Amino acid sequence: MSSTDPAHFPNLFRHLSINGCPIRNRIVMTGHGTGMPTDGTPNAQTVAYYRERAKGGVGLIMLGTQQVHPSSPGITGLLCNYDDRIIPGLRDVAQAVHEHGAKIFGYLGHMGLSSSAKPAPLWSASATFDQKYGEVAHAVSLAEIRELIAAFAAAARRNLTAGLDGIEVHCGHGLLLMQFLSPLTNHRTDAYGGSLENRTRLPREVLAAVRAEIGPNVPLGIRVSADELMPGGLSIDDMEEICPMLVEAGALDYIDVSAGNDGNLISNMLHEPPMGLPFAPFAPLAGRLRAACPGVKILHATRIHTAAEAEKLLAAGQADMAGMVRPLIADPDLPAKAARGEVDRITPCVGCEQACFGRLHRGKHISCVGNPTTGREIRWYGLAPAAKSLKLCIVGAGPAGLESARIAAMRGHTVTLFDQHDELGGRMNIAKLPVGRSEWGRMIAHKASELAHLGVTLRLGHAVGAAEILAGGPDAVFLATGSKPGKLHVPGEETAPSLIVDAAMLTPESCGDRVLVIDNINRTPGIATAIHLARLGRKVDLSTQSIFAGYNLVKQNLALFYREAGRHGVTFLPSTRPVLFDGGTVTLEQVFTRENLPPRTYDTIVLADPGLPRDELMGQLQDRVGILRAIGDAYAPRDIEAAFLDGYEAALTL
Repeated sequence: MSSTDPAHFPNLFRHLSINGCPIRNRIVMTGHGTGMPTDGTPNAQTVAYYRERAKGGVGLIMLGTQQVHPSSPGITGLLCNYDDRIIPGLRDVAQAVHEHGAKIFGYLGHMGLSSSAKPAPLWSASATFDQKYGEVAHAVSLAEIRELIAAFAAAARRNLTAGLDGIEVHCGHGLLLMQFLSPLTNHRTDAYGGSLENRTRLPREVLAAVRAEIGPNVPLGIRVSADELMPGGLSIDDMEEICPMLVEAGALDYIDVSAGNDGNLISNMLHEPPMGLPFAPFAPLAGRLRAACPGVKILHATRIHTAAEAEKLLAAGQADMAGMVRPLIADPDLPAKAARGEVDRITPCVGCEQACFGRLHRGKHISCVGNPTTGREIRWYGLAPAAKSLKLCIVGAGPAGLESARIAAMRGHTVTLFDQHDELGGRMNIAKLPVGRSEWGRMIAHKASELAHLGVTLRLGHAVGAAEILAGGPDAVFLATGSKPGKLHVPGEETAPSLIVDAAMLTPESCGDRVLVIDNINRTPGIATAIHLARLGRKVDLSTQSIFAGYNLVKQNLALFYREAGRHGVTFLPSTRPVLFDGGTVTLEQVFTRENLPPRTYDTIVLADPGLPRDELMGQLQDRVGILRAIGDAYAPRDIEAAFLDGYEAALTL
């Protein structure tokens, strides 16, 4: 079998036709927000982002959701298809995608109450609210319903005018059309509420209007939640009855199957699953809708993380297409690499959600921890060879060191990578230890494989010093030596039976029965360690100065960790900090009242703290080497996204 033979994945690379639209393979980049548009229309960065995914071999792209009416605001960089102003940008995206052989469909939606438009009111089926935003919606009038139907149809027409190949209408994830479908949010007593026929009326009228606008020969599909994943919400039994009604109303060609409701924290977490949850979780639901809607193509749209998982789904007959988003955020060339049989060269999505959802929730464009080029395609794609090959010494094989070695070697530099440990990965080797966090091992394996392909010299298990570095005659030295534990500067600290979080993970047997985790990071390390120790039978409290534990986590990870903490009995002590240690007895202060709480006694105290830069070599090498730079935590302790990004950027400066 040749390295370019797509028979590696015989189902995945079969051609497909949707209502006469030819698609080169079964890989679909499903609709998602990118945070890139700045005025509600596609900008140059949006065009570059989708161009690279088309160039990488994806079959079909669903452009990120276009809001069809001003009552659904374009928060977090959403596209706004309110008028013809969007057409030029849509045309640019379509042309960029078509140039590289992929197809692109417009993706139309309305957030309803699953948004925030303060001070403007939200629109929904009824005057209700969701858990995420908590803003009571305006129950739309019959006149406003007619306005919405016309808005969907007009938005579809603009997509075709711009040259897109098909249309998808969002009827899932707790957005407006699903708010009409669901008994949880539709409490109307008119023709749009009550019975199933009435609750499906608005989605059916929207789909009929869109079909009438675009004609019979344009692909039209819907995204649905096959199960609302909420008590009292829509179930797969309901959707097996609803979907044929929607198919008939719009003469639909395909159904994009997901699940869940964005407005509920647990449901949202389950349909945007972070690391630790199952892959392709809704494949059985997709299979049931495939049986319920014969003749309609079915797309499974949730966390198909590898080409092998996609092939497995298709081979089982549960879907006709495999939807991917985060894997194509991580590596736009996934389809091409899979077709060539180069799966070890694919940058993996590990479900960490730190630079995709995490950045989006901070109001920034998406990126990827393992691939900082994502979202920066205009600046960084097609890395130019270095003008002169340099001899680069990198100390530290954690994220910053690995990424700087990879990019420097790609650009033609000669790289030697030192680490005092016997394995690559730095603290990722600790991060992968808790239950459900093992996917960090996939990231380490990928980066190690890339360094081997690029010929990087590894010197592991070797604590290199300044003299040895200088003896090698490097042109440049990058110090990626990470961080070291800091001090709390609390009276009695030296008497406490304390461990840093890394030691607690590596040797949990060294922790006693009652454990206090002091979390000064409020990201994954502290809360994951607390849950891990609780799983092992320890009685664990977690103290944080923040308003709540995990304050810096993206909502999907936060919901998962809180669920697991609840299941295993972790007690959160928010808004507290230690002010006195007396051996294992700790006095915590409530940070808002500044009053001391009653002392608590523990067998072990675990500290999750940002620490301090491990930068001793900087002083020893200063002014003795041409280029000297500290990167990652050795420059300033932050998180893994910053470490990878630092390494990438440092290598570009050479």
